Amino acid sequence: MPKVGMQKIRKPQLIQAAIEAINEYGFSGATVSIIGKNAGVSPAIINHYFGGKNGLFEETMKSLIREFFDILRTRIQQAHDASAKEKVMAIVRASFSQSQTNPEVVKAWMGFWASAMHTPSLYRLQNVYARRLNTSLVVVLRDHFDIDEARNIAQTVAALIDGMWLRGSLSGGIDKARSAKQIQAYLDFVFK
Repeated sequence: MPKVGMQKIRKPQLIQAAIEAINEYGFSGATVSIIGKNAGVSPAIINHYFGGKNGLFEETMKSLIREFFDILRTRIQQAHDASAKEKVMAIVRASFSQSQTNPEVVKAWMGFWASAMHTPSLYRLQNVYARRLNTSLVVVLRDHFDIDEARNIAQTVAALIDGMWLRGSLSGGIDKARSAKQIQAYLDFVFK
């Protein structure tokens, strides 16, 4: 039986071990046994805290999504007095932040997106993430555009972010500066 109070220590440790296992073995190859070994715990601990591999992966993605929106919130607050275009770029920069574009984390996100198509709990998380990102963009864009145009631009910016992520991850790394510059060029066009 796990020690009292260990959950607060073990959960983040197991999430990090899951990210490391996904990095090395992929989403499907990262077994409870491998993750437990990486974390220095019995696989039974993973089952106890998360109900198994799927529960751990769901919690891992929740953790990465929370981290992303914490970064996003900070970036938007820092750009509080900026123009709508600068606030959108703050969101873009949050999407390409150092912690989110770490190669291990990128592989976890990519595995998450691929698995979301087949795993209802991950699909639900993907929808929550996508809606929150879209809402953040629309709220900022409404300062400059009517609601329909704000929604259209938000959808395009989100697609550009996702596209930069996909292309970057498949080509060996996300070029954050180049990706942000290309999205900035789109925003320069729509904010004329």
